[in-house]
Formats: sequence, C-alpha cells, structure tokens
Amino acid sequence: MDLNQGLVDLVAVALVAALAPLVVAVLPGPRVPQVVILLLGGVLIGPHVLGVAETSNIQLLANIGLGFLFLLAGYELDPGLLRQRPGKLAIVGWLISAVLAVGVTAGLGAAGYIRDYVPIGLALTTTALGTLLPILRDNDMLGGPFGQYVYAAGAAGELFPILIIAVFLTGRGNFIALASVALVGALAIVLSAVPWLARNSTVQRIIREGQDATGQTTLRWAVVLLFLLLAVASRFGLDVVLGALLAGIVLRAWTRRFNMDTVGLEHKFDAVG
Repeated sequence: MDLNQGLVDLVAVALVAALAPLVVAVLPGPRVPQVVILLLGGVLIGPHVLGVAETSNIQLLANIGLGFLFLLAGYELDPGLLRQRPGKLAIVGWLISAVLAVGVTAGLGAAGYIRDYVPIGLALTTTALGTLLPILRDNDMLGGPFGQYVYAAGAAGELFPILIIAVFLTGRGNFIALASVALVGALAIVLSAVPWLARNSTVQRIIREGQDATGQTTLRWAVVLLFLLLAVASRFGLDVVLGALLAGIVLRAWTRRFNMDTVGLEHKFDAVG
C-alpha cells in the first residue's frame, strides 16, 4: 500500500464518520439512523462513485471496525440466554427461516435463476445484527425483556449461518472445517479461564489501578483479546465476525470474574469502536 494514498483514504473515512452525526441532526423529518448515513458515505467515497478511497487500502481498518462492533454484540449477549425462552424461540425461528429460505432458493435454482441455492438461502436467514445494533442502542430499545429477544434472535441469525458456511461450504473438507471451528471455540474457552490464573492479589491490584490511568490495562488487554481471536479465526479460514463474537463473550466472563467497572469499560469501547 502506498503510504500517502493510505493516509488520504483514512482522511476520507474519518471525514465521513465525523460528518454522519451532523447530517443526521440537520435532516428534516423523522430521525434517520446514523448507520444509514455511514453506509451512504462509504458508497460515495468508494471506487464506484467519487473514487476518493481505495477499498483495498482500508480493508484492515474495516475488519477491525467490524470486529469492535461484534465484540460489543458478543459482550452484551449472555450465553445463558440461548437456554431461556428468548433463546429457544430464536433458534426455532431461525430453523423455520432456514427451511423457508432454502426451499424458495431451491425452487429458483431448479428454474435456472440461480446456481448455488444453499449459500443464498443461508444469506437470507441472517439478521444483519451489526447494522441494526447501533440503531437499536441509540434509540434505547435494548433494555428490558424486549432487548433479550432482540439479542437472542440477532445472535442466532449471525452465528448459525457463519458456522454452517464455515463447516460445509468452504471447500476445505467438512472435517477440517469442523476442526477449525472447534479449535477456535476451545481457544475461547481457555481464554475465559484466564482470570482464574490471575487471581494473584498483586495482578488484580495492577489491573484495577491501571484501568482508568494512562495505562488503560483493561482496555488494552481487551484489544489484545479481540485481535487474537480475529487473527486466529482468519488463520483458520473462518469469518472474523465469529472471532469477534467469541471475544465479546470471553470479555464478559473476564469482567465478571475480575469485578471490573463494566459501565466505564463499555463507554471506552463505544469511543474506540
């Protein structure tokens, strides 16, 4: 990547990010979600319109941004929720959606309109949680019982298609793909046990004293956790969203076992993300 062009691309991206809330504020009529303006701004500066930013130059930044978004989604998702009524309804709802979607796309495939109907059918069952989450959070629609159903449905619609595509549709062999998913999941479980290994009072004191100082220990280690699982998921040929969701779930376990200031940490992640 040319450094000068890369910096120009970053300026364009940062400018769109900075202008988005201002555009939302001045638009007349019903409030337009900020993410809509961000998407339109990305199209505008992209290679097919103004050509200000080159897609390849910001791919890493895009993956990190997506990672932070789904880190927050995974952090706010309680795995125990999938065993409760919202989770059970979300799983049943996704299965029904999958059967309907694959059935419809199979018919289109038989009619000759599409070639590979299974990936298209699975794509139709996704919930676009990454796009919807900022909208719902900005409008305070995730609190209370309703929020649990939203998170459960969103998690089912993101995780299941990713896992199925990773295992059955990557062309690497089902056993290798399944082993890759299992290894990444096992790594996440091992990382969840880190607080038990750091029960030393000195370690906990350093973490607590540094979490709001210039060291920002909790934020930095959370970033390390995110980047590690993104890199591992990518290395095994899996979608980075899977690594980010697992990082969020692990981070939730860390904050509980270390008794961290979760509200302060969430505000920091909002800012960084």
